[in-house]
Amino acid sequence: MQLNLMNLFDGYVRNYHSFNLTLYHGKHSFTMTEIEYFSRLGSMLGYHPFTEDTSSSTGRPMDLTWWGRYDEDYWYDLILHLERENLYKKDEETLEKLFNEREDIPLNIIGIMNVHNQSRMEELVEIAKAKNNSDNALLIFKTNSTGREQLYFDEVYAYLLNRSEEVDRKVAHVSDVEGTLFMCFGKRAVL
Repeated sequence: MQLNLMNLFDGYVRNYHSFNLTLYHGKHSFTMTEIEYFSRLGSMLGYHPFTEDTSSSTGRPMDLTWWGRYDEDYWYDLILHLERENLYKKDEETLEKLFNEREDIPLNIIGIMNVHNQSRMEELVEIAKAKNNSDNALLIFKTNSTGREQLYFDEVYAYLLNRSEEVDRKVAHVSDVEGTLFMCFGKRAVL
């Protein structure tokens, strides 16, 4: 079943405040909180989520998977594969994990990555288009807007891909209120 991944991104943006992440949390806290959010979402939608799942024939653990059903000692229907990466130097490796050839092919793919700037983001989108073997892949990039210096990423871009085609794009902005991070669409909140 193909999911409306942009709707999932919309929910991620609108619910970001509920993550209760602050300027003082480390990168690992962001990763674990975001993976847990998508894991709970998968459960609420009726899927079976697994973290650090190694069911793929490649043997490389996937940060999060949603499976459709279990029957006779086997999981069927890999609904979603999600990867979350903080390290800039692992951005292309993350794309490789998302789009590699494997026995169990996910129906939906989400990659969430931190990137240095918009230029690198555009490079990664082009690399993803060349490697993408999925009809429904969402790449979410966290970056700093040009000329802004702060302790957190203040722009979040989502690219929806169907193989080598960009289908949709959205941008959200991050602000902090007394240290707690909020994400919204439209203009950046001025507090």
